[in-house]
This record gives sequence, structure tokens and C-alpha cells, in this order.
Amino acid sequence: MRQKRAKTYRKLMHLYSMSFGFRQPYQILVDSEMCQIAMDAKLDLIKQFSTVLQGNVKPMITQCCMHELYLQGKVRQAAVDLAKTFERRKCNHREAIPGDECLSSVVGDTNKHRYVVATQSQSLRNGLRIIPAVPVVHINRAVMVLEPPSEATLKAKELNEEQSLRPSAPELATVPRDTPVSKKRKGPKGPNPLSIKKKK
Repeated sequence: MRQKRAKTYRKLMHLYSMSFGFRQPYQILVDSEMCQIAMDAKLDLIKQFSTVLQGNVKPMITQCCMHELYLQGKVRQAAVDLAKTFERRKCNHREAIPGDECLSSVVGDTNKHRYVVATQSQSLRNGLRIIPAVPVVHINRAVMVLEPPSEATLKAKELNEEQSLRPSAPELATVPRDTPVSKKRKGPKGPNPLSIKKKK
């Protein structure tokens, strides 16, 4: 990987870690097409993930995506064998649904489990860009690419930073309130002793 690209990816993952709580090993949801393309291009997928995300990774695949690979038959046996080495992520779909829909449902509206999504599907990548804090990886001409943060991610980052600057309710409770200083009431002033004429 080129030095400049590696530096960019390092900054990106730092953003996801500091602003959204991503931690190593990064959990990566991999779709069936990614497995197929990796085998066609003879890519070491786990090594590529580690290089691009700049850390330890835990690739995962859902049952629905495995089902898509099984449907390809023996032609795609190598991709099936690769996918079997990944951790199986339960998607709770009794009947298999398309991989895009499955991954979208696992990520949800907030990506609360902090998944990275590795997918070749353009429609899924477009859909994930409206959800804050979803790092997306794809392969372009046998090169793995970490996409720049989406507009939704950048807005969520700014919001998080604003909220972190504001004191929380418990912090506000400990701040002493300004108590008004009670002024002493002064009575009528007597005459200035220097101005009084001395008795002869």
C-alpha cells in the first residue's frame, strides 16, 4: 500500500475509534461477492483487511450470505471454503434473504455493534452511506479500498464533539451557583468629624 493511502486510512480509523468507539479487533461483515472476487484475484482477504484497517480484524459472514455462496455450486467451492473460516454472525432470518438486505438489517439504523462492511454491492454501499459511522470496504481492480466517511458520519462526528463540550447534567449539579452577596445596610451617616468646629 502506498504511504499516502496508508496515512489516509490511519486517520480514518482514528476518526471511527475516537468519535464512535470502534475497537480492535474490527468486526467485518463480508458479503458473498467479496469472497468470490477475492478468490478470483487471489487476494489474501484477512491480510488485506488488516492492512487497510490498520489493525487486527475479525471477519464475519451471515447465514444468508453463505446461502448465496452455496447456490453458486461447486464452481465457487473455494469461496465457500474461505467463508467457512470466518466467524458466523447470526442474522435471525429463518429463510435466507438476499445478502444486501441481510447485511443492511444486521447493521441496523445506528450500527450499534460497530461493524465494518466489506461489500461489492453498489446499492448496499449507497444505502449504508446514510447511516452514521459505517466504514465500508470494497475491491477495485484487485485493490482493497476503504471509502471516505459519508456526510452522515461527518455530521454525527460534529454533533458528538459539540455534546462533549457541553457539561452533562451531573456535572452541572456539582457547579456551585453564584449566590448574591448581601450588602450591609448602612444607617445615616454622621457629620464628618473634621468639619465640626471645635468648641472654644
